[in-house]
Amino acid sequence: QEPIAASMAYGLNPNKSDGNWLVFDFGGGTFDVALINVEDGIMKVTDSEGDNYLGGKDLDYAIVDNILMPYLKKEYQIDKFLENQSNLDSLRDGVKQYAEEAKIQLSFNDSFNLVSDIGDIQIEGNDIEIDLVLSNKDLKECLEPVFQKAIDLTIELLNRNNLKESSIGTVLLVGGPTYSPILREMLKSK
Repeated sequence: QEPIAASMAYGLNPNKSDGNWLVFDFGGGTFDVALINVEDGIMKVTDSEGDNYLGGKDLDYAIVDNILMPYLKKEYQIDKFLENQSNLDSLRDGVKQYAEEAKIQLSFNDSFNLVSDIGDIQIEGNDIEIDLVLSNKDLKECLEPVFQKAIDLTIELLNRNNLKESSIGTVLLVGGPTYSPILREMLKSK
């Protein structure tokens, strides 16, 4: 099973740690959380929960909608251009790569200077440039609601199995978004 495979791939040894393990798998497009019971070296998935429509792309679009689009609206006269839903969707999709880059960079750095290359983004033939210095503080407000959905599913899984957070011996974080200090801080506080 995938959660067991992930546990083994990350080097967890079932012969050294009996008890309950939690595999928190926040991928690019999906979120899965699995409860694994380890007893006498035997690993068994006892329950799982997830959302096939919750992942890193949702984090990217949260950055697009809450940081990048307001920046572009403030810096450029694009409100009329964005009245057309096709234009809005196209611009959101076009700047998503920059949101993803910022998300990744801020998983490992305190700040990141997000600069788009001139000509990467054009509106009605005019070059649009993004030049923003971002920090995790800037991302926190827009990313927390997305991460909270995953945490709520995790709490639901624990409650369904009559377990408290303290009864989990090992938590395995899988997937790029789990490197985010915002998520890690949220998980510590739960």
